[in-house]
Amino acid sequence: AQQHMHRYGTTQRQLGTIASTFRHHASLNPDAVMRKPFTVDEYLQSPFICEPLRRLDHCLINDGGVALIVTTKERAADLPHRPVLIRGHGQASSFVGSDFPPDDLWSEAMGQAGHRSYEMAGVCPKDMTGLMIYDNFTPNVLFSLEGFGYCKTGEAGSWVEEGNLALGGRYPANTSGGHLSESYMQGWNLHLEAARQIRGQAGARQIPEAQFVHYMAAAPVVSSIVYAGEST
Repeated sequence: AQQHMHRYGTTQRQLGTIASTFRHHASLNPDAVMRKPFTVDEYLQSPFICEPLRRLDHCLINDGGVALIVTTKERAADLPHRPVLIRGHGQASSFVGSDFPPDDLWSEAMGQAGHRSYEMAGVCPKDMTGLMIYDNFTPNVLFSLEGFGYCKTGEAGSWVEEGNLALGGRYPANTSGGHLSESYMQGWNLHLEAARQIRGQAGARQIPEAQFVHYMAAAPVVSSIVYAGEST
């Protein structure tokens, strides 16, 4: 986070926008652990844990479980719920060197994984109707948006401040509340939320006409999955 702030002028208010947005989404999710909304100004009053990260920049720690059934499209046709397709996937790792995170904030690995998943799915970022971003910390959301091509390098802070990740924005993200507010299921709850969105089962937090939802994770092992509805 300090590196991104030093290079690009990213602000704490921009990190707070991420945390506040995802908490608002969680307030619409009856299963979320943390549901009380807060403003960006209230975020700025929360205590630092390790500057520049405040308590509200950190994911939750909790127990829980998620179950996903993966099968063929033919078998899924006989099941009670409308199937969600895995249209593309990609993975890349970045373990070289002693720096953590790497100097490029996993950008090269994200570029590789993203390209594979986009090419397999036959889509690109502009085709997505929703995003599920591995949000163990708010800065990882910024790194992911830049690395997977949703905005230019260094511009993620101002981009999220414009409201692009909110319900009603260009790319509603982590509509269940994500790891920051719903629960920390090591990414699995985000896959479940992607399926719910595409099926139209998300209730008050539903993205209108959700067709393509992109799961992404900026980490030493970068992951990218494009989920889609049957009609795509």
